[in-house]
Amino acid sequence: MADPSPYVVSYNFSDFQSNNPMTPLPAPKLDNELANIAAAIATAEAAIRDVRDSDGTLKNGSVTFDSLALAVQLMLDPSNATLVANAVATAQAAQAAASGSASVAAASAANALTQAINAAASASNVNLTLFLPKAGNLAGIGSPDTARANLNAAKVDGSDMVGRLAPHIGGYTVVDFNAATTSGWYAADTTGPAINGPPGSSGWLLQVVSFSAIWNMQIAYPVLTLAATGASAVTPYRRFSFDSGGGVIAWTAWESTGPVPVGSTIWINGTTAPPGFVKENGALLSRAQFPALFAYANASGNIVSEASWFAGNSGAFSTGDLATAFRIPDSRGEFIRGYDDGRGVDSGRVLGAHQADLLRDHTHTLSVPTIAGGNNNNGGGGGAFAAMSSTTSTGTTSGASIGGAETRPRNNAKLACIKF
Repeated sequence: MADPSPYVVSYNFSDFQSNNPMTPLPAPKLDNELANIAAAIATAEAAIRDVRDSDGTLKNGSVTFDSLALAVQLMLDPSNATLVANAVATAQAAQAAASGSASVAAASAANALTQAINAAASASNVNLTLFLPKAGNLAGIGSPDTARANLNAAKVDGSDMVGRLAPHIGGYTVVDFNAATTSGWYAADTTGPAINGPPGSSGWLLQVVSFSAIWNMQIAYPVLTLAATGASAVTPYRRFSFDSGGGVIAWTAWESTGPVPVGSTIWINGTTAPPGFVKENGALLSRAQFPALFAYANASGNIVSEASWFAGNSGAFSTGDLATAFRIPDSRGEFIRGYDDGRGVDSGRVLGAHQADLLRDHTHTLSVPTIAGGNNNNGGGGGAFAAMSSTTSTGTTSGASIGGAETRPRNNAKLACIKF
């Protein structure tokens, strides 16, 4: 590749201005000078494009094996007989040329010959896999994918993750989450819930960060849920291991890492609870499968016995069967009222207690005109107001039944879900 053409100044504008202070600068000369600058820049730019791509990497073929210095060629391919022979020949020629010179020059040439012979003798013992590929394989030096493949690293888009997950007992599938205690990425059971895995879904991408045989962190990503519902619906789960005493490993309960706290209720516009939630329908749940929600229920101050729950506290948790299950609140078909908590507006209420509908006590005022002859009804022959003689009368009376089966405000139906 030829050297880029340098920019050469062809006109001195300062001298012209000094000699002609009242005359404007010569436009043609200026245009010509700018054209020279543009041409110099263009040649420099073309020269750069000859050797590199737009992303800054060298173009394939820009650096060839033959273009490298002899010392570098010998390092890349120490077994190349031609290079070694040339080095030996050069040293021998130097020795012959120095034979008639001073003894120092002769000794220097002999030393060079010795080094070349030693290099040739040791070349057969060099492990070529420790060196860069020789000529012909340098084409991939500017390819990120080739570089990652050489390092056994995954592509940025993850399209070649197969075979790159951390190995585990039984291949790449985690059967027991408690056994994954080495840092790396694992594919967890995709045929059903694995032993000691997060609750709910199956098919996990498990990340393990291990600090020792006892202290570990696991983060599980539900990949099957991701494929079915989209990334926005995915809720990762996390847990930690610790020393339960005497060097025995134990694990904390799985907890979802979403922004909604465990035990919170949300209202959704669908019929299926999103990941990390279950319908708030009064169901019995497994204490082992939903440990974080059960722990929250126990600490909430809002958990009652099964008998109390069915006797009117369906807005609370229940202790369930006192062994393996507990019950969640039931919000189906109910309006939500804020807990009074000592304010005095809804005194005497117990947190989570159900409250029946009620119509506040009230009376109605009626205005009745007086009819001549003492009759107050349009029939003129007695009736409910026959004894009234004043111009207006007030009192209470019963009218025809109107309305429906309950008293309610305007509302929209939503599905209540609780975070576990």
